[in-house]
Amino acid sequence: MELKKEQLGHAMKGSYRWKVIIPMLFVMYMLAYIDRTNISFAMTEMQKTFAITSTVSGFIAGIFFCGYILLMAPIGHLASRKSARNIVVILGLLTGVLSSMQGLANSIEMLIGIRFLLGLVEGGIYPAMGVLIANWFPQHERGRATGIFFLYVTVAPLIMSPISGYIVSNIHWFGLESWRWVFMTQGIPVILITFLFLYLIPDSPLKASKKRISDQERAYLLEQQAIEASRPKVIQEKTYWKAALNRNFIFVSLAYFMGGGVGNYGIIMWLPVIIKEFSALGYTTVGFLSAIPWLIGTIGMISVGIINDKLGNKRLLLFCLNAIAGVSLLSAILALNYNIWLAISLISITIVGGMSSSAVFMTLVAEILPSNMMGGMMGLWNAFGNIGGFVGPFVVGALMAGGSSLLGVGFLSGCYIAACILVLLIKLQKKEAIELQQKEA
Repeated sequence: MELKKEQLGHAMKGSYRWKVIIPMLFVMYMLAYIDRTNISFAMTEMQKTFAITSTVSGFIAGIFFCGYILLMAPIGHLASRKSARNIVVILGLLTGVLSSMQGLANSIEMLIGIRFLLGLVEGGIYPAMGVLIANWFPQHERGRATGIFFLYVTVAPLIMSPISGYIVSNIHWFGLESWRWVFMTQGIPVILITFLFLYLIPDSPLKASKKRISDQERAYLLEQQAIEASRPKVIQEKTYWKAALNRNFIFVSLAYFMGGGVGNYGIIMWLPVIIKEFSALGYTTVGFLSAIPWLIGTIGMISVGIINDKLGNKRLLLFCLNAIAGVSLLSAILALNYNIWLAISLISITIVGGMSSSAVFMTLVAEILPSNMMGGMMGLWNAFGNIGGFVGPFVVGALMAGGSSLLGVGFLSGCYIAACILVLLIKLQKKEAIELQQKEA
C-alpha cells in the first residue's frame, strides 16, 4: 500500500501527464472552441453585411451544431479502438482551415455551409479527448483533470472577448469588413498547435516512451486501468442501442441537453449582445466586460474540479450547480438596468455554475460506462447535449427578434432549472450495478 501511495505522489507531482498532456488537451480544444465566442462579436457586423435578422443570425450560429453532432458517436467509437491522438490531429487541421474560411464567405449560403462543415469535423475531437483523458488519468484524479480540460469554456471567451471586441471596432485591413478578420485570424493558431500536439501527446501510458513517463508510473496507471475495468458499471448493457435506452443514460443526456447545451451555449452566443443592448456601451468596452465573468468562471471551475474528486455524490453537485446558474442568470438580467457591476457579478456566478456542471457531467458519464463503449457513448451523449447548442442560440435569437431580451434570458434560466429536475431522476447507486452483475453471473 505504501508503494502505491509513493507512486500516486509521483504521479501527482510534476509528471508528464500533469505538466504536458492535460495542458495540451486544454489548449488544443480551447483554440478550436474560440469560434463559439468569436461569432457572438462578429454577429452584429455580419447582420449589416448580409442584411439579416437576429433569427437568421441565430440559425447561422446554430447550424454549426447540426454538423457537430453527426460524427461524435462514430468517431468516439473509433477513438476507443484506434488512435485517439491521430484522430485529434486530423480533425484539428481541418478545424483550423475551416475556421479561417468563414471570413471568406461572400454569401449567407456559403457561410452556412462552412459552419456546418466546421461543426462536422470539430465534433469528433471532443470524444477523442475524452478517451485520452480516461487513458491517462485514473478515476480518483479525473475530476481535476477534466476540470482543467474544461477550462476551455471559460478561458476561450476570457481571451477572445477583448481581442474580438478590438478587432470588430478597429481592424479593416485591405478594405475587408472587421468581422471577416475575426474569423480569418482564429484558424492559424489551431493549425500550429495541432502539429505540436502530434509531437507531444502519446495515445496511452502503454505507448509512451521512457522519456515521457517512468516505468513505475506506467505500471501504476496500467494497474489503475485494470482495476477500473474490473469494477461493475451502473450501465451494464453490452450493445450501444441498449446502453442508449438505459434510463440513467437518457436522464443524464437530457439534463446535459438543457443545462450544458441550451443554457451554456445560449449564454456564450448572446451574452455580449445582451450586455450591449442593456448597457448601450461600445464593442471594446463590452468585450472587456464580457471577459470578467469568464475570468471568475475559470477560478470557479478549478475549485469545482477539486470538489468533484472529493465529493462522491455527483448528482447533488450537478443539482446545485444548475440551480445556481438558473437563479443567478435571471437575477443578473434584472440587475443590468440598475447596476452593471452587480449584473456582471451575477453573470459570473451563472458561468461558474453552468460551465462547471459540464465538466462534472463528463466525469459522471465516464464513471458509469464500460471502457470499451466510452468513446462511442460519450460521443452520443455529447451529440445529444449539443443539439442544445443549436436550440439555445436559435430560440433566444427568435425571442430577441420579437423585442424581448428578458424573455430570451428567462428561457435560458428555465433550462438550467429543468436540468436540476432531470438530474434528480438519475439513479447512480453502485450497489444496484453490483447486484445486477451478480445475477448475470
